[in-house]
Amino acid sequence: MQKTKGGGMPMQSGGRDETHRAIVADLASVIDHVRRTVSLIEQAVASESGAEDAVADNVIVLDDVTPGYARVDTALRECDARLSLALRLLQGPMPSGDTAGGGLPAALWQISA
Repeated sequence: MQKTKGGGMPMQSGGRDETHRAIVADLASVIDHVRRTVSLIEQAVASESGAEDAVADNVIVLDDVTPGYARVDTALRECDARLSLALRLLQGPMPSGDTAGGGLPAALWQISA
């Protein structure tokens, strides 16, 4: 029997396929989680801006939360873009006619900034 470099037994090709599918599914799940978080941040910013509009005209509200949300939103969008690229690379070459989503199902297309 041949051992792998790490000392374990080599994986069978079926095991590699299962591992690959598990990695792709896990990565898709992470992307979905990041996108849900971006959506929650957008909702929080929208609700805060709505509350500010309701304040009287002679009151100044110092907003120290929204800039933090904006930075987190930017970081998560960059994360989404890079994770989406990693997923596309794992999935292999994209079909020639599908350029909008990079070969991904529409549900996994990148969120627009």
